[in-house]
Amino acid sequence: MKIIFVTNIYKEEEKKEISRLSGEIKNLGFEDYEILVNEGIKDNKGYAYGVNQGVKTGLEKNGDIFVIFNADISLDKITKKDILAGLKKFDILGFAVKQGNGVYYGGEIDKWRLSGGMITKKPENRYNLVDFVSGSLMIVKKKVLQKIGLLDESYFFYYDETDFCYRAAKNNFTVGVDSENSYFHFEFSKTNTRKEYFLAKNRFRFFLKYANFKQKAYELVRSPKTFFEYIPLFTSLALGSKFLTNFFSLNFSSLLNKLFHFGLFIFLVRNISPENYGVYTIVWAFIGFFTPLIDLGTTSYGLVYLPREKNLMINKLISMRFYIAGLIFLAVNLIAVFSFFSQKEIVGYIWLTSVVILANVWSGSYLIINSVKEKVIYSSLVSLIFNFIFVVSIIAGLIIKKELLTIFLVISVLFLLYAVVNFLLVKKEITKIKLEIDISGWLKVFKKSYIFVLISFLAGIYFKLDVFLLTFLKSESAVGIYSSGYKFLDALLLLAASYNITTMPIFSKLTKNLHLLKKKVFRDFLMLGFMGMGVSILFYFFAPVFLPVVLKNSYAGGIMAARIVVFALPFVLLSSIYFNVLYAFDLAKKVALILFIEVLINLTLNLVFIPFYSYYASAYITVVCEMINFGLAYYFVRKQINR
Repeated sequence: MKIIFVTNIYKEEEKKEISRLSGEIKNLGFEDYEILVNEGIKDNKGYAYGVNQGVKTGLEKNGDIFVIFNADISLDKITKKDILAGLKKFDILGFAVKQGNGVYYGGEIDKWRLSGGMITKKPENRYNLVDFVSGSLMIVKKKVLQKIGLLDESYFFYYDETDFCYRAAKNNFTVGVDSENSYFHFEFSKTNTRKEYFLAKNRFRFFLKYANFKQKAYELVRSPKTFFEYIPLFTSLALGSKFLTNFFSLNFSSLLNKLFHFGLFIFLVRNISPENYGVYTIVWAFIGFFTPLIDLGTTSYGLVYLPREKNLMINKLISMRFYIAGLIFLAVNLIAVFSFFSQKEIVGYIWLTSVVILANVWSGSYLIINSVKEKVIYSSLVSLIFNFIFVVSIIAGLIIKKELLTIFLVISVLFLLYAVVNFLLVKKEITKIKLEIDISGWLKVFKKSYIFVLISFLAGIYFKLDVFLLTFLKSESAVGIYSSGYKFLDALLLLAASYNITTMPIFSKLTKNLHLLKKKVFRDFLMLGFMGMGVSILFYFFAPVFLPVVLKNSYAGGIMAARIVVFALPFVLLSSIYFNVLYAFDLAKKVALILFIEVLINLTLNLVFIPFYSYYASAYITVVCEMINFGLAYYFVRKQINR
């Protein structure tokens, strides 16, 4: 009789236990045996996957008995005689397991909820039938594996042994425990904060796989109670996840920032004319055209490549950002003179607002540092404080003196202060900031970052093109009305911005593990898809109720524009997922190609339809373009993953 011992290592400390266990297995006294160890720590495909690899090999070697065990157990108290005696009673054998402060005698399955639980009461008899045995030590006869197959790998961690024993029992095999003999389970996994997550997730997986109609109906009725039972789990997962903490903290701060600016927006449309609001929008749109050139793609470069290229000093990026921003600052103001030579006021407003370019050097650098260190929450906090002061100051200034000049003077002063604050924060993270002129180093960065410049530039054109076409084909008043409606979509786009900042470094690290990458994409697709479509539908139906409070009189046309354009949101969010995947695979050129196509489509459709339908045309065109955007991004990602 050949005995096959199978285990799957998932932690570094488990490697050290194998030599100890090898000695204990040898002491059992089996003459014909083999130990098969799979290092799941390398492939990260789950415990069941690693065990199955060993079982397959064992079957090829004509194994008769398969001992599936965790590396964090001790077999000192188990003997060869105990194993053979138990196998005469059961097809799947387990022993009492001493774990933590308790002793467990196999497991039982709740007949209504199909949840597995360990038996803590010692049975009167030595041998007892159970619903399942602990997966930390499960001894299986060859005939069981030949009849029901291997462990279900979809469970990844936990409930795989419950499923296996359940299938065995349904096929008339006996599952039982020897309650007189026990082994120790040190359970390294008890320190794993995700243990409860996998237990909960796989309990539902097991339930959906085997539950009948009555059991499902019962669970449905019980669902409110189930939800409240899992609130502590949801809370601990959120607090323990850097991604969720950063994503939601960034979203929360961005949401508050948007609310601040929304308050400013309401104040502006109530206190200045559509023409003046149109000028305000045009100035920011003009600055927005040049924003991608400020850092030459170094922000996106830092988020994508710094997690992999630790040797690339952040100083090199900061220096590059600083000097290029200075050149762009001068260029913006020169171009403004030639573009608006007959409108000197707008030129002056652009000059005052262009201070934003200098502030971006340091706020962007601070964001890169925090994103790579997965501490985006600090950048969120600084941004939150600044935006609150920014909005309050503009409102106060406009109350004192109702002129556009007042607004732009406040903008200029505050962004200068914002630049100083972020400089000091960056200096705190990097003790010695060296603003060096390193042309060769910059060129190395530019070889990878230039595509991000092109992407940002195309995105800037894409999102601002309708504003400029409305200016020239209609009027500044049309721009003001359309912008007032578009403002609501712009506020919701914080979800996409926050998602990109928090996930770019994560996707960059996942390119070497396609399995985890696909799981990440699937989870994010569900999260952002439901979030985006849910928000869009709610906004569409409730907009007629609350928007008239904000958009009155001459701005009323923006209400319908807002209800239309909001349906671009889910497609923007989903496109963000696939864009990040393309960035991670160094396929940023595909993103640039998609945006170039979108600019051409946007330009053509707006030129054709704006003369007839004004800003309503721009609203519909935005939604159509985002749908095409998503379709193209999905196509390129699918092609890459299949490859």
